[in-house]
Amino acid sequence: MKVVVTGAGGCLGEVVVSRLLERPDIESVVGVDLVPIALKHPKFTARHFDMRQPCEPALFGDADVLIHLAFAIAQGRMTVEEMEANNVGGTLNVFRAAEKAGIKRVINLSSVSVYGSGEHLTEDAPLAPSGRFPYAQQKVAIETSVREGFAGMSFIHFRATFILGPRAAPMLRKMCTSRVYIVPPRPHPRIQVVHEEDVASAILSACSPGIGPGTFNLAAPQVVTFPQLVRDDRSLLLGIPISALEFFVGRPPADGSPRTRPADTTLDILRTTLTVNCDRARRILGWTPKYSAWEARAAFDRPVPPKWGLLDPHV
Repeated sequence: MKVVVTGAGGCLGEVVVSRLLERPDIESVVGVDLVPIALKHPKFTARHFDMRQPCEPALFGDADVLIHLAFAIAQGRMTVEEMEANNVGGTLNVFRAAEKAGIKRVINLSSVSVYGSGEHLTEDAPLAPSGRFPYAQQKVAIETSVREGFAGMSFIHFRATFILGPRAAPMLRKMCTSRVYIVPPRPHPRIQVVHEEDVASAILSACSPGIGPGTFNLAAPQVVTFPQLVRDDRSLLLGIPISALEFFVGRPPADGSPRTRPADTTLDILRTTLTVNCDRARRILGWTPKYSAWEARAAFDRPVPPKWGLLDPHV
């Protein structure tokens, strides 16, 4: 099997590519990213590409599967318009080129944020992304677009919750390990997390030709709160109530109308209860999370591993 991975140089991309290269049934992996990828492996080819630019089918060669992990989530580094050009316009560029290249199977990383809020939600729950979280709105736009415009391709969408682990997004690591943190209103909103290795495991399972199109939630079973993840038996922490922080940054509109400041997005997420049911992934993919929520959080207590250290058995 030949696989193309977009966003291959990112946090999750590194895990997915490393696990693909370990499998004897994977003949080759092409890693596509905006930044250079310093990985040398006999089955791996790195390609530099900005998906906001026109994408040629030749980029994909004769691949069997496309795993799409390329996205921008952090507001502030990009404007909302730039994020949409990347996350929606760029993604559709990639999918159209993959379709022309003859790729029939696409695995797309989505997000539980497409639901907005709720508890124990299944994949059939209505999509109601927060108006203050452009990333969630853009994920909905992609899922909707592929249903309407790519009839000849088989799409598998993974709606993952907060992805933790040794290589997880620096923003999440900083939020969970800081001595100063934001305290949401009581009762604290309930959330879930998932370990990066468990997300990679689900993605690799979906590469099998025997798995049909569908959407799958991914989360560790434990329901936690953000303050629990931050405290994690540590002492000498300072919690700042959201109300105190808003005294300085301003409150978002009480009616829930859209605001796109990064501060509003962060505070909206911290106020939101969102948990999901993962029975479909267990039933169809045979997927069971290996790591608990607390084991995923514990990864942040260790140093960030060296880049591509997953391919070194001594790391």
